[in-house]
Amino acid sequence: MKVYQEANCKNAPKNLKVAEMTEAILKQDKDVVNDLYEAGLDSIEFPNLDDVEEITILQAISHGKSASSLCEYVVRGEKKQLGMFFEFTTHKAEAYKTVILTYN
Repeated sequence: MKVYQEANCKNAPKNLKVAEMTEAILKQDKDVVNDLYEAGLDSIEFPNLDDVEEITILQAISHGKSASSLCEYVVRGEKKQLGMFFEFTTHKAEAYKTVILTYN
């Protein structure tokens, strides 16, 4: 599955970290996710993405210790959305305390 980045994070390092974590979760990159999130990749419930060829990260935002991202993909001709909500362990966004994934 290809992951495209439309979120503009060039001037916001914390937002870029959110976009990178979102991409790592979507690609199910255990090394990256498990290094930044103590509960690990296996604790995140995923939708069935088997038929998804590409997914786009539309938004990646943060404020204080909270962050979120919005993604869009198509399954059998139907546009779907996937959102991730994050809580950092500190304001420096060095690690994640909470990761919640929701989808339709």
